Amino acid sequence: MACLPIELVEAILSQLADSKLDLSTCSLVCKQWFLKSRALLFRSFSAGRTPSAPRLSDPFLETIQHVQSIPHLSHLVKKIEVDCHHVIELTRITFHTLKLEHLTQLWLRRNDFSGFDDKISLSRALSSSIHTLILDRVVFKDTCQLLHFLSSPCFSKLRSLSLTDISYIRRSHANPGPIRDAGTIIHSWADATSPRLLAGPKIALVELEIGLISGHNIYDVLYHPDSPFEWNRLRRITFVSIYDNSLIQGFLNGPKPALISLEFVNIKKTYHFVTSGAFIGTFENTSILANITELLLNFDFTDEDCDFLEYIISEFNDSSRLRNVGIALCRMDSDAASVAKAAKVFHKLAGLPTIQCVRLIAPRRARSGWSVHDTMLGDSFYRFLISGLSLKIVLLYTDPEIDREPFSIL
Repeated sequence: MACLPIELVEAILSQLADSKLDLSTCSLVCKQWFLKSRALLFRSFSAGRTPSAPRLSDPFLETIQHVQSIPHLSHLVKKIEVDCHHVIELTRITFHTLKLEHLTQLWLRRNDFSGFDDKISLSRALSSSIHTLILDRVVFKDTCQLLHFLSSPCFSKLRSLSLTDISYIRRSHANPGPIRDAGTIIHSWADATSPRLLAGPKIALVELEIGLISGHNIYDVLYHPDSPFEWNRLRRITFVSIYDNSLIQGFLNGPKPALISLEFVNIKKTYHFVTSGAFIGTFENTSILANITELLLNFDFTDEDCDFLEYIISEFNDSSRLRNVGIALCRMDSDAASVAKAAKVFHKLAGLPTIQCVRLIAPRRARSGWSVHDTMLGDSFYRFLISGLSLKIVLLYTDPEIDREPFSIL
């Protein structure tokens, strides 16, 4: 098989990825290549990423059951991605099916746990080897149930946690109700949690991604001294598609003794760093800059954005640790004066002694949302930037049509 054209090999793997159990009967897989291909094919399983909801008898579940019954296959599965389209019964049967001992990454999309017990725990379904948990558009009854879910024994070794677009059935638009005090939530969780779990080691996260979450006191709950988390090892915080400054500020004001990476993804304005409303030119918690080496911002070519970058530059001196800055370009302003002003600020940023690279990140020019005018402006802007002023500045194009992988670096 090593002599086959790479295109044919990729076609075979693509076919087998959709029908993994056919691997053993594939006449083109020789013995020499069998182990490598098997490890590759069975490393990751995904289901439900289609416009229509998957069936309760989905082949994904049948395949998982078969793989779990074969020891030399079950230990190969490291990543599971499940999109249940908010079908409660599908969520239930999925977690009654999963029994994998070597799983390291669990990615849940549109799962609905509101019909589960308040004290939900996945201890019977999964082992404690999981180090990455991704929850995207997931529904819980309330914050207390979310806390029970996150404190499941199988997440005791969790190092990376992504919570994006989390909603609560007991706090809907139709019945918003008051936000419960963080101390009350923690007390309710602790009363319903076994003393053995409370006495055990806390979850020590290294990476945290936060998106829209109902109830703005979620940061008070997670940062509470009696919560199942401790934050001494946290190194990276990423905010994804958040337009509520109180949520951002709440997480930035928590315990971050050695935060080295701070990122904003799909957030239009850089001055969402500050307390509220218009730009005021200051961080509420300046200690977060002490150890930062990686910074990702958004830029819209306004005077406020330029002023904010000037403020960033003033906060970092010769003793700072900032090495790499990513600037996501939200749009290309047609005002030549704004472009020139932005370019000067970018080069001033690149001139900081510790800076190794300033990455300007723009949507790929083929994107339908970019006009011909924007494309031409982007090209001319790039030529302006590379005209001998700074070799530290690079322009990167990203494909906006490709879903961003959590914890990926732009």
